[in-house]
Amino acid sequence: MPEVRSADLCWGQRYHWLRYQQVPAGARHDAHIVTNYPLPQGLSLTGLRSALAYLVRRHEGLRTVFDAHARPGPRQRVEPPGPMPLLVAATEQDGTPGPAAVIAEMSTTEFDPEREWPIRACAVTTGGVPRTLALVLNHTAFDDWSMQLFQRDFEALLGTLATGRRAQLGPVAYQPADLAAIEARPSPERAQMLRYWQRAVPELPADMFVRRREPAAPDGVAAFGATLTSPALLPAVREIAARLRVWPSAVHLAAYAVAMATYTGERTVTHRWLTSHRQDGPRMSVLTCMFSPALVSVDLGGDPGFAEVVARVAAALETAQEHAYAPYDEIVELVAQDAFRRGAPIRTSSEVNFLNHGTKSCGTRKERLLRTPEPTAWALSETDTYLRVGEWDDGVTVGLNARADVMDAAAVEHFLRGYGRLLEAHRDAAVDLRLDEAAALFDFTAPAPRRLARLGPDAVDLDATERVLLAHPAVRSARVSVEDGRLLAEVTTERPLDERELRLHCLDTGSALPGARRPDLFRVTAGEGARAARTEAVAADALAAVVAEVNGLAAVDLDASYTVAGGRMLRAPRVLTELRARGWEGADLNQLGGTRPLSGLAHGLTPVQELTPELTPELAPA
Repeated sequence: MPEVRSADLCWGQRYHWLRYQQVPAGARHDAHIVTNYPLPQGLSLTGLRSALAYLVRRHEGLRTVFDAHARPGPRQRVEPPGPMPLLVAATEQDGTPGPAAVIAEMSTTEFDPEREWPIRACAVTTGGVPRTLALVLNHTAFDDWSMQLFQRDFEALLGTLATGRRAQLGPVAYQPADLAAIEARPSPERAQMLRYWQRAVPELPADMFVRRREPAAPDGVAAFGATLTSPALLPAVREIAARLRVWPSAVHLAAYAVAMATYTGERTVTHRWLTSHRQDGPRMSVLTCMFSPALVSVDLGGDPGFAEVVARVAAALETAQEHAYAPYDEIVELVAQDAFRRGAPIRTSSEVNFLNHGTKSCGTRKERLLRTPEPTAWALSETDTYLRVGEWDDGVTVGLNARADVMDAAAVEHFLRGYGRLLEAHRDAAVDLRLDEAAALFDFTAPAPRRLARLGPDAVDLDATERVLLAHPAVRSARVSVEDGRLLAEVTTERPLDERELRLHCLDTGSALPGARRPDLFRVTAGEGARAARTEAVAADALAAVVAEVNGLAAVDLDASYTVAGGRMLRAPRVLTELRARGWEGADLNQLGGTRPLSGLAHGLTPVQELTPELTPELAPA
């Protein structure tokens, strides 16, 4: 379909577009928003279609698709106005699929962002009259605020249809393409924010769960989830917030920080705080998704009391908020580049979200903890934990999802119960539990002992690092220690092996073992001989050529990771597409955003199976 206009992706769109493609097919529906609106009596299907078509004309975000192959990077393309596709499901048993089946299929089928508008609609009818409008929304266009914009306009249109008046809604000041143009302008504020993250990222711990993380068990449960609903938490949090003069969100995040520090044994708690970026100006009227995560890091060193934890959290939130409105993909690149420098993945993948449910009821008058069904689709999102706090008119719901490699079901339950006890205890102004005292409220089991060493902000597992080295076929023994603040590996080998090959081996395989890190120094006892140069495989040549072409690079260093070599995350999906077109598969977005050198990724590439037989021999690795 021809476009009306195009623009770069807005910063909020970048987060959700990349995340949607990062998640494997079959699990992307976990990010869909499913909602429904009751329809007034007397509304016909024709009138409903007319209202939806009006909204499509009014808001460009409802008819925007995303071109992953545009140059130099992906673009949002606004298509001409037209009728919104509307499914119809009757409540009567007339031989057609009923509303539940239609809506379920509509909800679980993944969007095609390159061809499909970010909204699906189904009218549920009785006797041919529409009673409810069910919607499935793609997060690239919708956050809580834009859903309110849509609902406000939709209800206004329904009101005019009911009275026979002509719709007269005020003009839309800014469309997503307008916002993208504003965000694309160079500005001192944008440069200052990115400088802040360049300073902040090296201070982040590589893995908050280093004492707890275990390799994923094959064919086991992928994740656990539970929710704690408590009427008592609502007044408790509000009273604590009023007494300490902070927002209630800071009190919840302080309880989260104490719980995480207690469970992980780390005194720096880092999470991704989902923030709306809707504070002022043109951002308020744009129907698109603007929220993206801001990295928040809280230092709990010194065994602080809870009041001091709240103060530290409030300060950390304020700092994060000041620097949160920045291009998400560029921060991802900074994290990936610093991870390559350290020689270990930086896992900033615990998320916290706050939801306001307005005047709705939490549905219970007493505390209730429920285990939820296994969040299998969410577990594929590469997020370690997801805490969501919902504030109702008469209570608070705290939900926690956790991947099985960082928490088991019992730990999830202990986390939530301890979280509630901690907040209820501090409703009493005389109580101010220190971090070590608060640990008794959670009753976590102790982690298995590990041989850890502190290097800057990171706890490094020395045994795991030794196992990485021993995985090299030429290494006979390895001993890892800390010398003068640097990680030293003393290695004996069966053949001459140089430091470069050992470094690349650690970068290529180390991410599979939690807590492992590429050593800074190597002492090889088998001699200094450099390994003879070898001819690069066809796969490595193809990967280097594609990375260079897609990113406009004159040359690509195969010893560097994708982002260190100059690759941009927004162009990574096109790298995979072009690579497959040249006959190679086996890499994914997570690997391109990780620490592995391109040479290691190339070793894992395999010829595309569906290629015609006459093409396969010349594409096979040498």
